[in-house]
Amino acid sequence: MSLRLVAKIVEGLVAAAVIVFVVLLFTNDPTPPPAVHPDVVAAAGGVDGAVIFGQRCAGCHGGDGSGGIGPRLAAGRVVTVYPDPQDQIAVVTDGRGGMPAFAERLSPEEIAAVVDYTRTVLADVQP
Repeated sequence: MSLRLVAKIVEGLVAAAVIVFVVLLFTNDPTPPPAVHPDVVAAAGGVDGAVIFGQRCAGCHGGDGSGGIGPRLAAGRVVTVYPDPQDQIAVVTDGRGGMPAFAERLSPEEIAAVVDYTRTVLADVQP
């Protein structure tokens, strides 16, 4: 097999992977995140975790936390995986595996609000 043929095959595979990624990115669940109760926003220092989740997280985790490219967070799943909220905050802050780090994009208060939102409001959502 010639080097030129191998290069063409690799180019084709990369192009296909990019197309699949873009299609998944734009066809993921467009369901808006559930509304946050005012007491949840107040407990987060006035930061609305639902808004941040919708802008930063829903593209991968689904608008209702049911999953997609990223794992399911709804129905108490995130609390089961991370019983200690500080462990979840560490993953959102520093990233892990396919999860990007948000330390440079979100303040500690915003990260805490998103984590609180996933542990309270999304915990009650049944996908």
